[in-house]
Amino acid sequence: MRKKQNAISIITIVVVLAVLLGTISKLNTKNSNNSVTGECIRISLDEWIGWKPLIYANGGLKTSKDSINARNGINIEYVIMNDAGISSNALISGDLQGAGYTINRMAFLQSKFDKAELEIIMPYVTNYSNGGDGIICSSNIRSVEELVGKKIAIPKFSEAQTLVEWLITHSSLTDTDIENIRKNMVFFETADDTAKAYFSGKVDAAATWEPYLTQAASSTDSRILFDTSMSTNLIMDGLVFSKEFAESHEEVIVKLIDGALEANEMYLKEVESIKVMPMFELMENSEIQEMCNYASVATWADNMAILNANCKDVYEGMANIWISIGEKAYPEKAESVFTDKYVSMLKDKYSNSKVTSFAFSEEGRRNAEQVANYSSLLSVRLDIQFEADSYKIQSSSYEDLREFAKVAEMLNGCYIQIEGNTAKVDGDNGKEFSYKRALSVAKYLQALGIDSSRFIIIGNGDSKPIALNDTEENKALNRRIEGFFIGGY
Repeated sequence: MRKKQNAISIITIVVVLAVLLGTISKLNTKNSNNSVTGECIRISLDEWIGWKPLIYANGGLKTSKDSINARNGINIEYVIMNDAGISSNALISGDLQGAGYTINRMAFLQSKFDKAELEIIMPYVTNYSNGGDGIICSSNIRSVEELVGKKIAIPKFSEAQTLVEWLITHSSLTDTDIENIRKNMVFFETADDTAKAYFSGKVDAAATWEPYLTQAASSTDSRILFDTSMSTNLIMDGLVFSKEFAESHEEVIVKLIDGALEANEMYLKEVESIKVMPMFELMENSEIQEMCNYASVATWADNMAILNANCKDVYEGMANIWISIGEKAYPEKAESVFTDKYVSMLKDKYSNSKVTSFAFSEEGRRNAEQVANYSSLLSVRLDIQFEADSYKIQSSSYEDLREFAKVAEMLNGCYIQIEGNTAKVDGDNGKEFSYKRALSVAKYLQALGIDSSRFIIIGNGDSKPIALNDTEENKALNRRIEGFFIGGY
């Protein structure tokens, strides 16, 4: 019996050794070919073209030995997760150490992280949506205000929903009009489903993404009412980590950002790296190249500029939107979830990079003026008070102008038409006077940092009254300044 046990023991030892040796051999072969050793940091990403620099710097979903990240001495595994609910659960449980989210999504998930007592931060913005997301509609709908009474397909709890909500709440629509639009929203699970509902004629408009935006505009009697080329600030993607993890892995975070920034230069030059994501696997290179135009990578200078400014404004705005539609969110968290601590450590290497900006040209302005003759994305009534018979703006109007400037900064791809209007005055149509008042408004906005090349300044005089009866009350209504945001077509 003992001999039999010894024989079994010897056989068992041999088998175990063989398995171990085989495993070690496989591991050695794998490591020698492509993989990298060291602590592996797992980060979830959804399928989006804007993550391409991260994938390129990593040499794939797992760090390859000849990649930028391997050279920097870090080991990253990217996990494809299109469901933010699943990825946030994994982040909370510790199965993931990081995740890629839009700021819109982060504002939505904040209550979940707070409930789990997980303090999160976004130390790096990777890219902006630049035309990849938007709203398609029938050609007879020419502005956000004309969505009243129309059926709109929207993917629920999505970035697209926040786009629609942001636009209607920053327009000249009344509270009643906004509620009417909300009542006519038809919710779907995905942006794909909203596009299908639109193409089948079930709705008048749809919040969706490319390629459906271009398909609708090019092959049906439709127009793109809005896309994120008119506002690259509204949807920005970045990496999220728990604050505790980031602080204890400072070097890893800095090197991860460094690799992505270094890979930015390849964003428009190569296409193969993104094919590790199933969505892109069977795409033609030309299709991927075209998709690259729908997102713009964020530079080091962009991050230094926006992490303490635009990001906070977007987060606060999106949190307030979630609250307005009955969800729990915390706009005050905007002050704590963004940090430039890690990006600033790369100052010596990237301080020569430039902030991404739009080119507003004379030709573009002329095109925008033609568009404005029959439509504009958004109109805003400005209640600007001037000194009597003067172009001087009263201080009581400064706050309204600052709020208008915030909208202008958000819609950073749009031209801004400022129109002055007067009440009817005997013997004078008021065009020159109304122009100079509109010019005063434009100059004030310029002083707040709005690029003057975006302005189209018009004096209507008394040619566009909104109240016809010649009472003092109606005259006051006709003396007004209006702002219109027009896409840079």
